[in-house]
Order: sequence, then structure tokens, then C-alpha cells
Amino acid sequence: MMCSKLCSPAIIEIHWTVNLNIMSKISLKFTKKDGKFCLCAHVKGTQVRHYKVVNVLKNPNFSKWNPKVQMFVSSSESDLQNNTRLLDYLAPFEQLLNEHQFESGKELFAKYDLSEKERIEQALIEEQKEMTLGKFLEQVIEELKNPTRRKPSSNYMTYQTLQSKLVKEKRIIRIPLCKVNRSTFVQFSDFILNQKSQKGTGKNYISLMKLLIATVNRARKAGLTEYVPNFPYMDYAPVVNKLSEKASDLNSNGGTIKSLSPEQYEQFVNLDLDCIKLRRPHLNFYKELYRDFCILLYEMKSRPIDVMKLTWDNIAYNKQYGRWTCTYIPSKKKNYALTREHDSNPLVVQFLTPRAMEIILKYKDKSRHGYVLPFSQNNKKWDLEDPEQYHLYYTQQNRAQGRVNRFLWKVGDYFGLPYHLTIYAFRRTAITKALIDNDMPISMLAKVAGTSVGMIERHYTNYLDALAAY
Repeated sequence: MMCSKLCSPAIIEIHWTVNLNIMSKISLKFTKKDGKFCLCAHVKGTQVRHYKVVNVLKNPNFSKWNPKVQMFVSSSESDLQNNTRLLDYLAPFEQLLNEHQFESGKELFAKYDLSEKERIEQALIEEQKEMTLGKFLEQVIEELKNPTRRKPSSNYMTYQTLQSKLVKEKRIIRIPLCKVNRSTFVQFSDFILNQKSQKGTGKNYISLMKLLIATVNRARKAGLTEYVPNFPYMDYAPVVNKLSEKASDLNSNGGTIKSLSPEQYEQFVNLDLDCIKLRRPHLNFYKELYRDFCILLYEMKSRPIDVMKLTWDNIAYNKQYGRWTCTYIPSKKKNYALTREHDSNPLVVQFLTPRAMEIILKYKDKSRHGYVLPFSQNNKKWDLEDPEQYHLYYTQQNRAQGRVNRFLWKVGDYFGLPYHLTIYAFRRTAITKALIDNDMPISMLAKVAGTSVGMIERHYTNYLDALAAY
């Protein structure tokens, strides 16, 4: 028998609890089973026993565990706290034995699991009733950043922009979702339009309002609000890009869509790179890589990120047609197959031009991990389905694109262009040229470019250059 000095209130209470229900058919005891610490439910007078693993202990010192007295026999703070945890863990089982008759431990444990599930669900419902817009937005960002079903993407960054605006506004972010209504949108609209740095321009007004609507719609689908956003934000949107009707304005700024003419593109292909001076001489090695990258963008009509991450797995020789093919799913559409049941297949399939293959073969084996182009971020084999690796890769390739753009600004200045030459100009130039040549239907052109007919018409076609060809 233990001396009284080692007994604690928690220990005494455990003994009282374990022996409380002496009329029950089932006795409870903590024990080891298959190397795990368990609660054993024994049907008295039989050999029937059922076990449930106990996971509530924190850093247990089992050398101090006494199975006879059912406690950690120690005066250490950790052991005393674990004794209390066992008491708390045991209480609901004893309560169930007081309230119900069970034929076996299996029935007891099943009833406990059901009760625990109901308790957790009820607690979740109560928590969701008071969930604020800001807390829900945190969950949206986390799910987009570290998705469980979809592939990772950078879409969470747009919601972080909304989050930063709501933090500055201070009040809306604390509103419970169940109380979000039209006045919430009016309040946010006024805040965006009245920001000192944006007053009169409404910078990002439309995109921010769309993000707030998307967030509330997500909450509605999750059953956290019944409100359907109906605020007519476009009635309040300022005119940001006012079109000029002056022909001289169109001629002087290079058209509404910035791209190169066929002659300017050929000038770029044959440019003497020594004419372009970079601030850091050690980057001169990359000037040729940057130009080849832009040529590939033109020849493949692809997005920059899709060309940067191309590997030799995406390229193969087609014996039937005697041509090299390239297949890939655009980064922008990698989740479409999971979320858009009736959409067409997002896979891009195209034949590679001789000029494209010349560049691809030029850099063959220059990357250790099978990437087509030896950009610095491609010195590592990336698992782009792992959220952490994807976001790191996305950041590094964005920086690489920034370096290419700074090179292109100097090229644009050298050519005397009336605008900043950037990477996307080559995709626009190629699509405009394809429309001029009229070698394929616009629907097929959209498929080859990994975009839609609507996007081509709105964002990728320089109609001034196209009209000049007729």
C-alpha cells in the first residue's frame, strides 16, 4: 500500500471514479496492449475485453506507472498532470456506464465515439455561427495555399490582397458572416474609393469587389451565411482606362495591345546582344538565354511559366507525322479537370517549329534534372504538387521573369518602342501573326495557345498589326 505522502487529490479522485459504478457489468482499467497505452473495458465474470487507445497523455514516464493503483506514482509536475488527464478522460465513460447498460466494451466505446462526434459537430456549429469574415478569409487563404484536393496555385495571393485591405479598414473584417449584408459591400466600396493613395483612380476597385463577393459566396456554399451578394459595384466603379478616340494617340502608343510587328520580331531574333548593356556584367551569359526564352514563347505561343517549367517529358518525336510534339497542361488550367466537368480537355498539344526545336536541342543536357531551359531555379528537381515546393518555385520563376523583363526594357529602348517591351509581348505577337496568316481556325489557335477565343479577342490580338496585313 502506498504511503500517504505520495497521494494527490487527482489520484484519490481517480480511484473514486473507477469504482463509482459497482453495479455495471463492465469494469474499466488502464493497461498496455500491443505496446500501446489503452483503456480496457472488461465484462465482469468473462474473458471478454475490448480496448481503446488513450492519446491524452503528454510525455508520459511509464517507468512511474503503477498498474495496481492506476496512476503515475511520482511527485513530478508532468506525472501529476497526466494523472489529471486520465481522470478527465475516464469521466465520460463512467457517465455513460451510469446512464446506460452495455453488454460489452465495444458497445460502450461505440456510444462514446458517437457522443464525441456529436459534441465536436455541435461545437463546430456554434463556432461557425460566430465566425467572422476575417477568420473565414484566413481559412480560404490556407486552403488555397495548401490544398487537400486540388493542385497548389498562386491564387491565394489575390485573397491576401483583399485581406490586407480589410485589415486596414478594421471594421468589416470583424463582422460575423451571418451578419454580412449589402451594407457591408457599400462600406467596403466607400473605403476603397476613398483611400488617399487611390482617390480618383479606384485602383483595383473592381478586382477587390469581385474578391469580396467570391469570399461571401464561398461562405454561403459552406452554409455559413444565407446572403447572396447583390451590390451593383460596377455602378460605382471609376473609369480607370479611358479609351482615346484620337488616331494620333493610338499611333503614338503602339496600339491598345502591346506587341511587335513581324519586322520588329525578326530584328529581335537577329539582334547583336553586345548592343544591350546590363548593369551587372556577370549576367551577360543570360542574355542569350533570355532571348531564346522569348523566341520559344513566340514559337509556342505559350505563357512564360509554362515554358520555364517544360521538361523533356513534355517533348517527344511523333513518327507518324515526322515532327516533334509538345504536350502540357497550362499552369493556369491545372485544376480545371477537377472542377469543371463539362470543360474541354485542358491539355495543350502542338507541333514544335524547327526554330523552337533548334533552341530546345541547343540546351539539351544543360539542366541536371531534365528541364528544357537552364534557368537558375531549374537546378533543382521540383515536386510542383507539393504546396511548399510549388510556392517556392513560383516565387523563384517570378524573379527570373523579372530579370528577363529588365533585359527586354533595354531592348525596347534600343528599338525605340513607345512602350516597355515585356515577356508577354511575344505571346501576343505570335497570336496576332497566326491570325494574320489564317493558317488555322481561331478555336484551334486558342487550343494550341492554352487559352480561350474570348481571351484572344480581348487581350492577345493587336488589331492594328492585323489590319495592316490586309
